[in-house]
Amino acid sequence: MLDLLLVIAASYLLGSLPTGIIAGRLAKGIDIRTQGSGNTGATNSFRVLGWKLGLAVAIVDIAKGYAAVALVSHLALPGSLAYPASVSFIAATLAAVLGHIFPLFAGFKGGRGFGTAAGAITAAFPLLAPFCLLVFALALTLSGYVSVCAAAASLALPLAYLGATAWLGLAFDPAILAFFVFAFALTLFGVRKKLGLYFAGRAELFEKVMIFKPRKRAQA
Repeated sequence: MLDLLLVIAASYLLGSLPTGIIAGRLAKGIDIRTQGSGNTGATNSFRVLGWKLGLAVAIVDIAKGYAAVALVSHLALPGSLAYPASVSFIAATLAAVLGHIFPLFAGFKGGRGFGTAAGAITAAFPLLAPFCLLVFALALTLSGYVSVCAAAASLALPLAYLGATAWLGLAFDPAILAFFVFAFALTLFGVRKKLGLYFAGRAELFEKVMIFKPRKRAQA
């Protein structure tokens, strides 16, 4: 039990690293939580800090999740009982994402955790990452809205896992599939208001990456 608590605590602290806040203060002397959407993640960093710093924030956020699974999830105390790999993966992933959403070092106000979750899943299941990334990129070029991309990529995750276990020889674990389905449901719940804005036509889109640009309304 102590092993699992150690993994959860360490992963949470790693996820709590407020990348967007650090980038905003060092580069522009601002608190990103007071700008744009108020989130500290990569999406708001792109809007407020520009694409270069936004990309840097995204990479570090992804690295937090990757490190939580690749390194922290393997922490063990001498003489302790070994947990199944799926349990350690799920615990480290959830803790790192929660750390990003509710960071200890930033007043428990962070980002949405998509990048951190992507990094954690990539560390454990690198075969799934290219497919989910392709779905994310396709959704971005079609919708221009990150919340739509997150919902689409999270839906693709359990489908990709089923495909990989059926055709690529990846070992099937019902706990992992259940976790991926839960992650999709949690993502959908988390972006429900953003999706509402999108379908109502009131969302702020990244039009520069869109294939089909929305038509501008004529001025009265």
